Amino acid sequence: MLYRLTFLILISACTTLLAEESSQQKLQNVKTEIQSLNQDVSKNKASQTELFKQLKQQSRAVSNINKTLLSLEQEIKQQDDELKRLENKLQQQHASHSEQLNALNQQIRSSYIHGQPSFLKILLNQHDPATLSRSTSYFHYFHQARQQQLMNISHILTNLSQDQKALFSAQKTQQALYSKYQKKQRALQSQTDKRQATLKRLDAKISGQDSRLVFLHEQEKSLHSLLNSLNKPAAKTANKTPSLRSSFAKRAGSLTWPINGKILARYGSSRNLGKLTWQGILISTPPGKNIVASASGNVVFADWLRGFGLLVIIDHGDQYMTLYGNNETLLTQVGDSVSTGDLIAQSGDKGIRQHAGLYFEIRHKGSPTNPLKWLSKKS
Repeated sequence: MLYRLTFLILISACTTLLAEESSQQKLQNVKTEIQSLNQDVSKNKASQTELFKQLKQQSRAVSNINKTLLSLEQEIKQQDDELKRLENKLQQQHASHSEQLNALNQQIRSSYIHGQPSFLKILLNQHDPATLSRSTSYFHYFHQARQQQLMNISHILTNLSQDQKALFSAQKTQQALYSKYQKKQRALQSQTDKRQATLKRLDAKISGQDSRLVFLHEQEKSLHSLLNSLNKPAAKTANKTPSLRSSFAKRAGSLTWPINGKILARYGSSRNLGKLTWQGILISTPPGKNIVASASGNVVFADWLRGFGLLVIIDHGDQYMTLYGNNETLLTQVGDSVSTGDLIAQSGDKGIRQHAGLYFEIRHKGSPTNPLKWLSKKS
């Protein structure tokens, strides 16, 4: 009986030890899994950070190339005008040359047909002094006219040669501009392809609702941080621009639209992610369209910002600011003064899970306000 009891106690102790070892093993497995997940999360965040860094560089590169292309287009247009001017001038020179040659030919032909004697022969045959004087004057004027025509022809030929050289030089310049333009276009296509690939990879990483929500919160946080840093120097210089402050504050309902287009998202509407709402408006527009300043002010930010792409922020005084996001090309820089309707950027394509178009905000003291209450009514 005692032996049987001892045996049962030993079995119970072994079972307890095995259970404890099993629990410890499970706990260790859980710890290992948590550690592995933390490592995966860290790697994913590091990967996202690197992708955003790439996107920033690529967006800047696309903007700079587009800006260069716009400048080249302007140069090419000016060169086209110069070529047309030179070609017209050459045509006029050719016409004048032909006219002078025809006049000289007619003069020589007329002299030949009428069989006019040489000046020496007339001089030797004249006995009347008056007749001799008239003949001398005639031959003097005749010779002078012929010399003038020859000089005109020589002058035209000289100018023709110079204009031909200028035209040739202008044509060479035009060819060089076209070559540079084509090279920049290829560079633009390469950078655009890289940017699209980066956007696709980022889109895949934040495709889940939770990830998207975190991304939008981080985006709003980064914007708040930026606006706070911009408002500090703006407050110091606010008293220096009283006319700017008063003019903007009084323009509610009359501001210029930065671009015409259908409103895809309205201020205060849901973003279908938690309780997040739109802080501005999204205006539909194809890529590459001109974006203009809604009011006069000073550019205080013109760069890439996570979630907003290439962003322009204009300070209008009294802590009023307008924001123009999701651009493809920046055509202004920090420190620039702009007037209402001035060109500041060009619209971009689709960003991370966004529509193609312009994102527009108006903020006062860092807080968003409904842009539709400030913009003029559409007809």
